Amino acid sequence: MSNIHIRTRFAPSPTGFLHIGGLRTALYNYLFAKQNGGQFILRIEDTDRARFMEGAEENIIETLRTFGLDFDEGPVRQSEHLEKYKERAEELIQKRAAYEDAGAVRFKMPRDGVTHFTDIIHGEIQIENKTQEDFIILKSDGFPTYNLAHLVDDHDMAITHVIRGDEFISSMPKYAALHNAFGWDLPQYAHLPLLLNKNRAKLSKREGEIAVYDFLDKGYLKEAVLNFVALLGWHPKTDQEIFSLEDLIKEFKLEDVQKAGAIFDAAKLDWVNSEYIRQKSPREILMYLMDVGRPLGRPTSKSEYLEKIIALEQPRLKKLSELPERADYFFKEPEYNAVLLKWKKMSDEEIKKSLETSKQILEQINGKDFSKENLEKIFLDKAEDFKDRGELLWPLRVALTGRKTSPGPFEIMEILEKEKSISRVQNAINVIK
Repeated sequence: MSNIHIRTRFAPSPTGFLHIGGLRTALYNYLFAKQNGGQFILRIEDTDRARFMEGAEENIIETLRTFGLDFDEGPVRQSEHLEKYKERAEELIQKRAAYEDAGAVRFKMPRDGVTHFTDIIHGEIQIENKTQEDFIILKSDGFPTYNLAHLVDDHDMAITHVIRGDEFISSMPKYAALHNAFGWDLPQYAHLPLLLNKNRAKLSKREGEIAVYDFLDKGYLKEAVLNFVALLGWHPKTDQEIFSLEDLIKEFKLEDVQKAGAIFDAAKLDWVNSEYIRQKSPREILMYLMDVGRPLGRPTSKSEYLEKIIALEQPRLKKLSELPERADYFFKEPEYNAVLLKWKKMSDEEIKKSLETSKQILEQINGKDFSKENLEKIFLDKAEDFKDRGELLWPLRVALTGRKTSPGPFEIMEILEKEKSISRVQNAINVIK
């Protein structure tokens, strides 16, 4: 490709907010252009006025910029070039390749022969032309159809590679015939696999075909979403799973994209996101939560305290949206259920004795020695006096959090500090009759 100046385009219709499938198409176009020293162009295909959605174009542009997919040209809007499409339709009429029909213009589709073309992903493809009918290229309202407009724009913008969904493969005879009628060469094509759910059915809105920003609102990091999207149909020939945008520019190979449908696995997205969460510092996560309008804790909470909480919960998070709920026991007193305080077959009397033992231990520890390591050593030594260490540690952890599941009691007490830890243990004792 050294003698070709690569130019790709992402050409969404502003009929809705950008979704995961659209983001993948944009990403693959961007990666292919950048790794070949080419240009990535944004074209807004807004000729379908009936389905036009206010704010969709702005969302598309904002989403691309959020994910670092900066376009070199554009946005180019088709609605601003209607005269050009009319001229091209008239050209085809003059060539007897098209005709007027009830105010619209139809292209005469050749019925004989076979359309051959080479797809970068699918290889050699043949489709009989008789599968196609004459089709409208210019509507009676003066707006072009997709069939004409995208093809004219790709030619005029010198697009070398058209990378798009494989739902367009069946219409390739139309596009090849139009190119022949104009006397133009075909660009190179790469048709991307459909996105499927785990049952191998087409992805629904509930499962993933929803606005990209909805994923960010749910607590997925943009780096994780982009990484996950890159793997929807492509994977390197190594075991590497985590890729920055810079990594992807180096590693991505369009010819390695799979032909079969790509499975949208929500569990895989959660895993990728958890990996990125662990890479961030507690301060970065704290700032992120503030930026997205989900501040942690109370307005009076000190950042140092919040960062300790984040560091504690960070390894267990799949989504950052989980953090406020998971960590709320640091900011409000737990509500106790006497049954929850019970470890296995402990009696109420045994639970109370266990909690009183914990309280006595805490009262004897110097506040300056209230570290996780010191607390762990002291409590584990004391746990040897019990039949099962859970008889000491389970009621203690529930007393601190009010929950079945949480981080370990020693890490929690280090953050709560001495006075608050003792207070919570006493509150739990008061629950036992």
